[in-house]
Amino acid sequence: MNPQRHALEKFSDQRLEESSYTLQSPEEQYVRAWDLPTRLFKWSLVALILTAWISSGFSDPDMLVHKAAGYGILVLLVYRVLWGIVGGSTARFSNFVRSPSAAWNYLKNLRNKRAAHYLGHNPAGGLMVIGLLFVCAVQVLLGLFSSDGVTAAGPFADMAGDTISGWAASIHDTWFYVAILGLAFLHIAANLYYQFVKRENLIGAMVTGRKRRANYADRSETKGGSLLLAAVCLLASAGLVYGSITLFGGMFFAST
Repeated sequence: MNPQRHALEKFSDQRLEESSYTLQSPEEQYVRAWDLPTRLFKWSLVALILTAWISSGFSDPDMLVHKAAGYGILVLLVYRVLWGIVGGSTARFSNFVRSPSAAWNYLKNLRNKRAAHYLGHNPAGGLMVIGLLFVCAVQVLLGLFSSDGVTAAGPFADMAGDTISGWAASIHDTWFYVAILGLAFLHIAANLYYQFVKRENLIGAMVTGRKRRANYADRSETKGGSLLLAAVCLLASAGLVYGSITLFGGMFFAST
C-alpha cells in the first residue's frame, strides 16, 4: 500500500474516532477505570505511610502512633494481595503484572512515542506497583522485629534478641529513605509526566475512578469489584494480621 495513502487513512480514522467521542455527552466520554476499593486502598496507604513517617519524630517513647500506622499498613498490604486476586478487573494482578521484558519494551515504545494506552496499569506501571508493595512489606516486617533498645519495640523484638532487633531497627530506618521514598518519588515523577507531558489525567483518574473513553490496549472499561467482597477481604486481612502476630507470641504495642 502507498505509505502516503496509508498515513492519510490512519489520520482520517483517528479524526473520525475523535469526532465520535466529541458527539457523546460528557458522561459518555468517560469510562470507569478504577473501582472504589482500589482507590481507597491507594490513598489509605499513602496516608498511613505519611503518618508512620511523621509520627516517628513525635515525643512518643513507645511510638504508639507509629506502630498503629505500621499495623494498618500491614493490613492494607494483605488486603491488596487478596483484592489483587478477586477484585475489579484493573485491580487484579493477572491483568497488569507483566514480565520485565514487556515493561522494557513498553518504555522503549514510550520513548519513541509509539506506546499503547492502557486503561489500567501499563506494563511498567504494573511492575512499579509490585515494587511498591514489596518495599512496604519489607519495611513493615523489619518493624515487627525492631527495637530501639530503650522503650519502643516491635512484637517480635524480644524473640529476635538485642543484636537482631537492633540490626532490624537500623535497616528499618534506612530502608524507608532509600527504598520507599525512592520508589515513591519515581512513582510521583511518572504520574506527573503522564499528567503534564502526555496529557493523561492519571492522578484525577485515581480520585474519580474514571478516564476518557479511548482505544485502550487492555480493556475498554473496567468491571468493578464487589463492595461486600472488598469488606470481607479487609476483615480477613485484619484477622490474618492479628491472628498471625498473636499465634507466634507477639505482643501488640510492646515496649522494652
